Amino acid sequence: MQHKPLKQLCGLIATAAIALVLIGCNGKDGNAGLNGTNGTNGTNGTNGTNGTNGITIVDADRLTTDQWANLKATVKVTSVTMGAAPVVNFQVTDAAGIGIRGLGGFTAKSSTALVASYPNLAFAMAKLVPEDAATKAPSKWVSYIVTSTPTTTAAAAPTRPTTDNIGTLVDNGDGTYKYTFYRDITKVQAALDAATYTAPSAKADLGDVTYAPSLVHRLSIQFSGAARGTGSNTANGVTVTPSVNMTNPINVIYDFVPATGAPVTATTDIRDVVSINNCNECHDKLAFHGGGRVEVRYCAVCHTDQRKFGYAEATTTATGYDAVAGQRKINGGAVGDLTAMAHRIHMGSELTKTGYNYANVKFETLGYSMLDGGQRMCSKCHDGVAQAQNWNLKPSRLACGTCHDAVDFATGANHMPGTDVPQLNDLACTICHDSAAIKTYHMTANVTTHNPTVAAGLVNFTYEIKSAAVSGTTATVVFKIKADGKDTTFKAAAAGMKDPLAGFTGAPSFLFAYAQDQDGITDPVDYNNLGLKNGQPLSVSIATLLDTAGTSGTLSAPDTSGYYTATVLNAFPATAKLRSVSLQGYFTQVSPAVARHAISVVKAVTGDTVRRTAIDSAKCAKCHEWFEGHGGNRVYEVQVCVTCHVPGLTTSGRGTSDAQINAYYVPSNKFSAKDLVSLKNWTGIDFTTNPVPTNPNVALKFPQTTNNFKDMIHGIHAGADRTSPIAITRNRSGNITIVDGARVGFPGILSNCQSCHTSTGYNMPTSGKLLASRELADNGAILTTADANTSLNTVSPTDKMITPFTAACVTCHDSAAAKAHMVTNGGQIKVNRSALNMTSESCGACHGAGSQFGPSAVHK
Repeated sequence: MQHKPLKQLCGLIATAAIALVLIGCNGKDGNAGLNGTNGTNGTNGTNGTNGTNGITIVDADRLTTDQWANLKATVKVTSVTMGAAPVVNFQVTDAAGIGIRGLGGFTAKSSTALVASYPNLAFAMAKLVPEDAATKAPSKWVSYIVTSTPTTTAAAAPTRPTTDNIGTLVDNGDGTYKYTFYRDITKVQAALDAATYTAPSAKADLGDVTYAPSLVHRLSIQFSGAARGTGSNTANGVTVTPSVNMTNPINVIYDFVPATGAPVTATTDIRDVVSINNCNECHDKLAFHGGGRVEVRYCAVCHTDQRKFGYAEATTTATGYDAVAGQRKINGGAVGDLTAMAHRIHMGSELTKTGYNYANVKFETLGYSMLDGGQRMCSKCHDGVAQAQNWNLKPSRLACGTCHDAVDFATGANHMPGTDVPQLNDLACTICHDSAAIKTYHMTANVTTHNPTVAAGLVNFTYEIKSAAVSGTTATVVFKIKADGKDTTFKAAAAGMKDPLAGFTGAPSFLFAYAQDQDGITDPVDYNNLGLKNGQPLSVSIATLLDTAGTSGTLSAPDTSGYYTATVLNAFPATAKLRSVSLQGYFTQVSPAVARHAISVVKAVTGDTVRRTAIDSAKCAKCHEWFEGHGGNRVYEVQVCVTCHVPGLTTSGRGTSDAQINAYYVPSNKFSAKDLVSLKNWTGIDFTTNPVPTNPNVALKFPQTTNNFKDMIHGIHAGADRTSPIAITRNRSGNITIVDGARVGFPGILSNCQSCHTSTGYNMPTSGKLLASRELADNGAILTTADANTSLNTVSPTDKMITPFTAACVTCHDSAAAKAHMVTNGGQIKVNRSALNMTSESCGACHGAGSQFGPSAVHK
C-alpha cells in the first residue's frame, strides 16, 4: 500500500516526457531519457517607467556655523521685471555650483516691525542720470530706495538711500528665488511730493526720483551676514549668541535698461570709474557696514548726493569747518557722496581746510601711504575699468574741488592764478583743463607704474650690479647706470670730483653690508655691520671713486658693454660673512632742477650666502607705489633697506644737541603742528612755550627704540592698534624726523602677513641664527646728549635688548598679557646685553611653520 502513490507519480512524470533520472521507482534505477524539445520563449514584459532624477541641493538651514562662515556662494540674476515694485529672479549656488535653498525661512521681525525682514539679503535699485549736456554736470546715480518702512512707532518717511529687504521672497526649493521689492519705485516721487519736511530736511536734497525706464538702472543684491540663530538673525531679531558671519559676502551688480529689459552692453557708459580690485591692493578686502558691502559699484548706489538729506550746511570757520560730528553737507553737496568722500579721505593731510568730520572720520588727519605727491596718481584708483579715463576727460567741480579744497568755485577764489571768476557749473572746465593738461598737472617727478610719463626734458635712470667680488678686504663691483635706456659715461677721474655726470649734481653710492658673529650667534642670517657706527654699512659714492685725491678706491673706464668696475678698499672686515653690495642714491638734474630718484639694487658677493628675502617689494609698491626712504636715497627694494636697518640700529633722536634743536625749531619752526603734539605727549614739554635753552639736554626725553627692519616696520604698520604706539625720533645732521605710530592707521587687514611678506617669509627662520634687537643704546653713563651719541656707536653690555623671535612679535602684540606670554616662554624684553640668553626662546614649539599656532594659522 505504501508504494501505490509512488507508482502513480512515476507514471505522471513519464507521461509528461520530462527527462529525469528516476531513482526509486518500482525499486529500480531507470536509464536517463532523451532531452525534450525546448519550449517557445515567453513574450517580453513591458518596460517600467523611468524614475525621476535625484536633485542635489544645499539646505541653508542645515549648515553648521562653520560651514556658513566659510560658504563661498555665487548669486546670479536671471531676470528683472520693472514697472511697479521690481521683481527679481535669481539663483544662489555654492562653490561647486549646487543650489542653496532655505533662505526664504531666514526672517526676523522685531517687536516694532510690521513686516518681517530677510537679514541675509538686501536689494537696492538706482538709475544713472547721464551727464547734463547744458552744464556738463557729471553723470550720477540716483537711488529709488529713499523712503523708510513703517513700524508700529513711525510711519514711512523720506530718508537717505537705503536698501530693501522686507519685500516678498519666494523660495523655489532648488536654489532659485523670486524677490518682489517692498517699494513700488514708480510711486517714490509721489510719496516724496506728498511728504511733510522739517528743517533741515528738504525734498530737493533727494533729487528727482521719477521712474525713468529708458535710463540705465542698477540692481544690487547683497548676500551676507550671520548664520541663522547667531547675532540678530533670529525670529525676533534679538541677539542671543555672538554673530558668526559669512567671511565671503556677495555683492551682485546687474546693470540693465528697463525699457528693453536687457543687460547693458560692454560699450554702455555705466559710470564705471573705480574697481574694487584697485581698492583692495591697499585695503586687502575692503568691507563696510558689518562687513557685507565689498563692491565699490554697490557703494555708488547708496553714497550719492542724496546722503545730504536731513542735514544743514556745515558751519564754516576761518580755516575750514566747525568739526562737529554728523557733518554731512558742504558747499551744498553731500560729504558722503562717493566721489567727495573718497577724494577727501585719500587727500587726507594734504587737504587745505580743517575741521572735517564725517561720521567721526576727520579727513585732514588721515595719511596716504603713496609716495610724496601720490594723490596725483589718479590712475592708482581709476584704472582697469570701462570709464577709467573720466578723471582726465570729464573734469568737474565735484571731482576736482574735493581734493583741491582751497578753491571756492562760487567766488573763483584760489582757482586760476590772477583771476577770481566764479564757476557756477562745469561747462567751462575743459576749456582750460583738457585731458593733456590734467595729465600734466598730475605728473610726479619719477616714472612709476601709475606715473608712466614725466615732464619733458627729465632724465630717468636705472641701476644694475652685474657682479660683486671680494679679495681680502677689497671689493670689486661691476655695474652700469643707464639714462633713458642708454649707458652713462662719467667724467674722467680728477682731484676733488663732486659731480661725476655732466648736467647733474651729486652721485649714487655703494653700501657694503655684512654679518659677523655676535652675542654668541655664529654665522648669523642678519646683517649687523659690526664695528661700524650704529651698525651702518660703509657708503662710498661714485664721485669719491673718481676723486684722484681720495683713498677709498678707484673706478675703471667702461668696457665695451658699458660696465664700469669699482674697486673699493677696506670694503669689508676680513672675517665678514653674508656680504652684499647695494647701489643707491641719485643724481639731481641741473636743468630742470629735479632730483632723479631711481630704484636701488643689491647684489650678494660671489660665493657668499644670500640673505633671506622675507618681504616682497612689489607688495610694498601696491600701497606705496615706490617706497622712498631717506629723501629718495633708498627706493623700492626692501633688500637694500635691510642692509642699514640691522638689529643693532637704534633711533638717534636722543643724541640731538640743544643747539641743533634751536637751529631746527627757533628760526622757522620746522616741526609740524602734529609733531609738536607728539613731542609734548612724549616729553611732557610744550615746545611752543618752552624755548630749548631752558631745558638743557632736552633730547634725552625723546623716545628711543630699535630700528631693526622687522621691528620698525611691524611697529609702524601696527600704528594706533598697538597698546603703546611706536615712537621714533631720528637725528640726521640736525634734521629731526618724527614718526608717531598713534597717527598711523593701516589700510589693510593687519593680521594678513602676506600683505607684505613672501608666501613663506613670515615663518620663523632657522633657530639660533637670528640676532637680538637693540631697543635702547646705553653705555651705562648717559647724562648728556653727547653720551647718547656715544652709546649709539658702542656695543655695550648695558644695552637693552630683545630676543629675536620676541622682537618680531612684540612690535605688534605689545599688550601686557602678550609680553607676559613671551617672557614665560623664554623671551627677553629690554634685558641688558650681558644677560642675553639666545637659546631661551621656545616660541617654535607652538609657533613654528606648520604647527597648530604657526604664523600662517593665526594670521589669516
